[in-house]
Parts: sequence; C-alpha cells; structure tokens
Amino acid sequence: GKESRNNTKMYADNHLRTDGRQEESLKQILSKASLRGQRLLIRNLKTEDYDAFAELFADEDVLYYYLPSRLQTYSGSTLAELMSDWNDLDTAFVFTVLHEQKPIGIITCESVDFEMEHAEVGIALLSSAERGQGLAAEAMTIFIDFLFRDLELHRLNARIISGNEDSCKLFKRLHFRHEGTQRDYVRRGSRYLDMNIFGLLARD
Repeated sequence: GKESRNNTKMYADNHLRTDGRQEESLKQILSKASLRGQRLLIRNLKTEDYDAFAELFADEDVLYYYLPSRLQTYSGSTLAELMSDWNDLDTAFVFTVLHEQKPIGIITCESVDFEMEHAEVGIALLSSAERGQGLAAEAMTIFIDFLFRDLELHRLNARIISGNEDSCKLFKRLHFRHEGTQRDYVRRGSRYLDMNIFGLLARD
C-alpha cells in the first residue's frame, strides 16, 4: 500500500547502478537497508540469523519445492557457505524478515542484472506458525517496492515449482503474471517437475 511505499523510500535519489563508483554505494545500501511495514522489519541477512534458518534448511519436505536445484539439506558450515553465496551483494542478496524482533522468513533476490534492470525473487517463511497470517504478502510487498523504487529495477521474475500452490497463490496475489512453463525442469528422484515462470513489471 501507499504507507509501505513511503516507508521504504529512505535512500539517495541518484541512480543506483553497479558501475564505477556506485558499486560500493549499492553494497552499503543493501547491507544497511532497513525496510519497515506495519508488522514487519526486513533487513539484509546477518550471520546471527543462521540459527533461525536451520530448521527450514533441514526440512526436506519444504526444500522439495523451495530449492530449484538438487534436493539436499544444509546445516552448520554448509548453511553458512550457502548463505554467503546467496548474499554476495553483487548478483544476489538475502533479506531476513523479522516479526516482533524474531526472524520468521527469508527473502532471496538473485540473478540481479542492473544493466538489464531485472532480478529473480523468492520467499520462504521459517515455520508453519507464521503461515496463513498474510506475513509473506506483507513482506514481499515491502521488498518489491524497494526493488522498483530504490534499486530502480524494471522487471522481477519468480520461479515456482509445480505443486507449490501456496507460492503460486502468493505471487498471483502480488500481481505477478504466469508467463510460461519449463517442462520437467526439476528432478526429484525418479520424478521430473515443471518450473512455472512468473513476471512482474514496475508499471504493473
């Protein structure tokens, strides 16, 4: 809504591109970003969040639909390595969703291309206790506004594995459009699952 859009506009008005002198400025913005909604605080990932993420990345049932790559669990050093890779503040970054000062979710932004002005986004809540309260929609609304307004992206992509109905409903609610399907894209044992491609433009 309008209130969340106003709350997230807190950075310099110059074009935030990753060329030349502005690359370091962009990393500083991402690492220090603090986005507030009515119930949530969203900020860049911190190492202190890893323990909260441990349950999510140990749950094969959740990762079955969350990870677009090989299905495996992560913990300890492997989880830290994964998070460091996902949060390189260059082509990818991770934000933590906090409710009442407690981490409850993770938002990923990857395949970031500032020249083409697009990126891929995803979200997961850390446990079933946080689901069904509209928290994912609130978090993504705030985050999407940050990407369009502050980072001046033009297009956002979301990839959703077939069978993940909750994510499909969420991104449709956020006005993403289903733009195509990559057939048999994800392998799970002897099964192959389709990958659904959703897109949202800044003008949408």
